[in-house]
Amino acid sequence: MVVRFGLLLSCVTLTLVVVQGQSAFAATPSQTAPPPQRILLVGDSTAETLYPYLRDATAPRGVDVESAARIGCSVIDGVPKLDDGRPYIDIYGDTTRCAGLTSSEQNRLLATQHPDLVVWSSEWESWPNRVLDGQLVHFGTIPGNKTILAHIDAAVARLTAGGARVVFLPPPPRAYPSVRGLANPVGDARLVQLSKLLRSYARQHPDKVDVVDLPTILQCPTADKCPDEVAPGIRPRALDGFHYDGDGAAWLANQLAGMLLGTTPRPAPPAPPACAPAAPGNGLDAVTRKCA
Repeated sequence: MVVRFGLLLSCVTLTLVVVQGQSAFAATPSQTAPPPQRILLVGDSTAETLYPYLRDATAPRGVDVESAARIGCSVIDGVPKLDDGRPYIDIYGDTTRCAGLTSSEQNRLLATQHPDLVVWSSEWESWPNRVLDGQLVHFGTIPGNKTILAHIDAAVARLTAGGARVVFLPPPPRAYPSVRGLANPVGDARLVQLSKLLRSYARQHPDKVDVVDLPTILQCPTADKCPDEVAPGIRPRALDGFHYDGDGAAWLANQLAGMLLGTTPRPAPPAPPACAPAAPGNGLDAVTRKCA
């Protein structure tokens, strides 16, 4: 995998603008609404490998879970590119086809299943180079993140148009060690930044988006790598460090099912850092000044 982290960003101190009487992740309608009965899972291979475990965990509770996930594809549109500008083609196929195929399948299930909750699990939004709106943008840069946020917003609007809410599962970095996973520190750093971006978006849109903080559940809320074992004998990503498999994945799905259905408390996401990269995603309504 060819990766590029983007431009080095200056460090700033963020003074968050918080609505009086409202915490960063305040109570939202979903916390008082009836539990969801129809859940749609969207995202990439992380979503696809989680799907059977989440389906089986919720089935005894009478909840229908469907998947519109597609391996090697993001939820947002755009064409991933290599550093030299060529299209990225992996072992699963040509990623230039992702946008049309994923949105088509999502729209089909939105129309037929009528989900009341859409669960978003995807790492591909952090791909370093992507063509959006006819322009090549770079994740991790101020203009790149601003454009990516706009396309996240467009995807959320489409997914919630029928009345569903969206729950982000921010992507955790790789779990180390794993059976056959390879170290990818640059990619892990980008996943940490994407999680910050998604949390920030959710703070700004509590009317339609919630977060179940997957990195916190997996014992790496702000770290650039996760432990392989998150509880005694529990390894949700033992095979390659990022896809879900085995008894550990079943344990995780049961945790997520309770959190999505409101029977298990959700972990608090990490607070925005006092000093963070100067890019959209760390407090969209922030007043900033340079760090000393």
